[in-house]
Amino acid sequence: MQAVLLYTKQWGDATSFEFNVFDNQFATENLAVRKVMMSMLEAVRPRLTELEVEYNDSMLIEKLGVRRAGELLRFLGSTKENTREQTSQGIVVSRSFRSPMTEERYRYFYEMKDIAELPHYRLLEGQEDRIVFYFTRYLQLIAPDQESAEAFISGLQAFSLPYKLVPLK
Repeated sequence: MQAVLLYTKQWGDATSFEFNVFDNQFATENLAVRKVMMSMLEAVRPRLTELEVEYNDSMLIEKLGVRRAGELLRFLGSTKENTREQTSQGIVVSRSFRSPMTEERYRYFYEMKDIAELPHYRLLEGQEDRIVFYFTRYLQLIAPDQESAEAFISGLQAFSLPYKLVPLK
């Protein structure tokens, strides 16, 4: 198996680990990609307090079907009150919502079979991004301290997942 490339960058005490989907040439449902996601989640698990999801209705319905899309959005905390519409020239291009991170929602992300099931999501600690998936381009962990960064690397090693860290300046 080829090594997973992870681009790293230091931001003060925080370390960003970015898994670029294009550079790694893995499908988003590949087990290696899922192991990266699971390692990211475990590294910051106690810190996660909120979830933000952005989606396009028709794309989500095409991927999941009407019933499953509706069930998933409700499960993740979408309500009429917390959903915002993003428009372009009067047309709704996407919707987004924010909700508390619960144990059940954490489990959903940990057990995802395809990390691109939702097109854009952010798992947060308060207002700070901790894990970001952005439209099948990248999956990013922002480890706030050395302990979280080491926990992420330990998670990759525990999964016997070969990886290569590529520092960015």
